[in-house]
Amino acid sequence: MSSTITTPKIDVSHTKFTEPVKKIFDTQGAQDFQSSVTMYRLQSHLHKYTTLVGTKNIPSTSNNDAVNRFTQIIDALSRTIDETPPLPGPRRFGNFACRTWHDKMRDSLDALLQDFIPEKYHVCIVEIRYYLGNAFGSKERLDYGTGHELSFLAVVSAIDMLDLWGSNPSGEDILFLFNGYYTLVKKLIATYTLEPAGSHGVWGLDDHFHLAYILGSSQLAPISHNPLRPSDILDRHTVEDYAKTNLYFQAIAFIDKVKSGSFSEHSPMLYDIAKTVSTWSKVQRGLLKMYSAEVLNKFPVVQHFWFGTGFFPWVNVKSGAILPTYETNQEENPHFSSVTSISNIPTATKSVLPATSSTTMPPPTILPSRNSPVGKFSNRDRFKR
Repeated sequence: MSSTITTPKIDVSHTKFTEPVKKIFDTQGAQDFQSSVTMYRLQSHLHKYTTLVGTKNIPSTSNNDAVNRFTQIIDALSRTIDETPPLPGPRRFGNFACRTWHDKMRDSLDALLQDFIPEKYHVCIVEIRYYLGNAFGSKERLDYGTGHELSFLAVVSAIDMLDLWGSNPSGEDILFLFNGYYTLVKKLIATYTLEPAGSHGVWGLDDHFHLAYILGSSQLAPISHNPLRPSDILDRHTVEDYAKTNLYFQAIAFIDKVKSGSFSEHSPMLYDIAKTVSTWSKVQRGLLKMYSAEVLNKFPVVQHFWFGTGFFPWVNVKSGAILPTYETNQEENPHFSSVTSISNIPTATKSVLPATSSTTMPPPTILPSRNSPVGKFSNRDRFKR
């Protein structure tokens, strides 16, 4: 199956990589983001991964050497949590020891990535380092949410664009990577009581995650005569049985662990999906529409996604022109201090577009156009269409 899914590839020898900088300062910037090369690349890789994981289970081991070596980075960061216990004293959200963990994580990333990435690709570490550093929540706000989860998708996609996962990564490879990432993030949340980032409260899908539900429902959507139904998430025994093999049930298991009370009251959106959506394919489609409207089209989320000139440039996907920026004052990079200013980014239009191999992608099916009526629907409506 993987051989039929083509995504962009990066020619490192003809691509300039720079420290990512902030480009989205208002809702107009969020709209321009929808027509960017970055959006196309994120969309095409998400389409690829949701297809690859179909009918697959989370494996307990991987035969992919690159996947295993990347997992060593996750394991190293997990050990750093063990070495950085939470500070004593009552605090509902955000133990300050997490800031120490972020400092240690930041200081270790260069060496960890240099060990993982072949030397001929080290020029691109400046960008991968930013997205990986941003995938574990905010040091300043002591929170974690879907924008940080999006950064990890960017990391997996960037490494994929280098072909470092291999020419045909499997669905099991993708699930193994995300499972390791989510295990680390849940450990961070539980250890340092991280606050939900930009949570909609009970009216959101989940306090922290969205991609986990998309990938988990994608695992189940293609299975004919599936014995599991969306309503089975309401049975704790079933959730426990499938949490080790499916990301959707794993995310539900985490909710069951950290929240008390009626599921219908603390997670009404997930409860509503379980009670009203009959098939996993409808769940998947609805979650993808919801992701477009509530994550990728939301300024409070995407303002924290920054842009380099290699993997995820601020460039129009159709014309190759640099997209407009409506604010010139750059915020300090929350993880790394050496931020490239706007004046240092090439001004030529086509030259900013990184060299990639030719791609043949199916028509976009994940993200609606800017004028799409999707955003006008309620979340429940998204699961009916």
